[in-house]
Amino acid sequence: MKIQPIAAQATSMSSITRANLYFLCLLFAIFVFQCATLRTGHMWGDDFAMYIHHAKNIVEHQPYAETGYIYNPRVPAYGPRTYPPVFPLMLAPLYGRFGANVMPMKLEQITFFVLTLLIVFALWRRDLGTEYSLALVAILGLSPVFVSFKENVLSDLPFLFFFYLAALIVDSIPAHGKWWPWSLSIGVTLYLAMGTRSAGIALPLGLVLYDLARCRKIRFVTGVALAVCGALALLQRWITGFVAGSYLEQGGFVSWHSLSRNAWEYSRALAGFWVGSVHGLFSFLVLLPVLTLTLMGLNFRRNRQLTIVEAFLLPYAAVILLWPFSGGSRLAFPFLPWMVFLASAGFRRLSATWLPQHTLFAICTFLLALAIPNVEAYRRMDFSPIQENTGLPEFSQLCNALRNQTRPEDIFIYYRPRALALYTDRSAATYNYLGTDQELWQWLQQIHASYLITTTAFDTDGGFLRRFASKYSANLDVKYRNSKFSLYRIQSIPE
Repeated sequence: MKIQPIAAQATSMSSITRANLYFLCLLFAIFVFQCATLRTGHMWGDDFAMYIHHAKNIVEHQPYAETGYIYNPRVPAYGPRTYPPVFPLMLAPLYGRFGANVMPMKLEQITFFVLTLLIVFALWRRDLGTEYSLALVAILGLSPVFVSFKENVLSDLPFLFFFYLAALIVDSIPAHGKWWPWSLSIGVTLYLAMGTRSAGIALPLGLVLYDLARCRKIRFVTGVALAVCGALALLQRWITGFVAGSYLEQGGFVSWHSLSRNAWEYSRALAGFWVGSVHGLFSFLVLLPVLTLTLMGLNFRRNRQLTIVEAFLLPYAAVILLWPFSGGSRLAFPFLPWMVFLASAGFRRLSATWLPQHTLFAICTFLLALAIPNVEAYRRMDFSPIQENTGLPEFSQLCNALRNQTRPEDIFIYYRPRALALYTDRSAATYNYLGTDQELWQWLQQIHASYLITTTAFDTDGGFLRRFASKYSANLDVKYRNSKFSLYRIQSIPE
């Protein structure tokens, strides 16, 4: 009589081991695919340069905030004066070993993404079961959205990791036992999320919301965790030094128009995730059932208690909607695993009703339908080296000319000032291309600018600075020029 339970237990353990092996093989395949599709170079957007410059200051024991970037209050959407220090701390060892080479930093991005998939699998495996959890990981890990985004050395993927790590820890708190290890772990993880992205302030708020919704009070373990998080935030401020927060200056730009625009753009980003942002009839035909499945999954959760992921996402949604300048699809990243979970839960319930004996067939059919527009997205994707920033020879030539022909104290006007500051060790500022010529001249005087740089490598400002340089050629003197960039010395200010 004792042999059967032992055999059943052995069979169960064998099944768990086999499922874990499948999961590890899937993770490894995703990691290899992400690494195999890496591109050299970096895009023109220069948020990455600010993070690397902070890491450089950490390695070289320089003041954290002294990056050479001069903040322009008339262009608040361009970027704040400084970024939180956790991500630069992660980049510091790589900068110390490889310098400003972005390839090792991109590998770090991939590592954080794969670790996020591990956490997501552990978080929802109990709800979805092994097969649907593996499908969830495959959908996220092989999405063209994340495959293309790994080319950016930004804080979004580390933030996504800490977001779901905090959710997993809170979800795993036992009913009885020692409380202080959990409080410490939660507090540190909440701080790491806040110290990686400023929007991480939503997580402590979400934890309070979670306690109030489920317990009608703030638990002791939560209170201690918040205290730990607050103490680390104060320590960060003491170590890095206080710099006026330019995010707060953007509050005056909040309007009903910005709220509706953000809601529309983030909705488009979430929908585009399922089809790799490929537009077409088949993509539309895929989106309709996926939306239905997501709503079904949401409906199944309606009568259940608020989960920690949902508690985190509610204040996070408020934060990104209120931020008046849309951050693109990357700000919607924390919603993507939850959205795929809901669709998977809806499909699991549907297949259990209609195809209870054919789970594997149902999952493969679902994945195949999603794969068709994603394969089209991969077909259109560029996997060649990125010919931007230091990947563009003319930009490297410009940086060499600046280092050799200008003084360290000279100040430059350039549309990508943070990248220029990183690669030339010169101070630089951007400009308001929606403003007037008079405003630009006033800005040049205010910061004592010595040079301005125009370019044909990109036209983000609609040619504003090139027209400005042409119009005031009598006040500017060309000091260097190549096929993509022109360097002008500011000789005088017009009356």
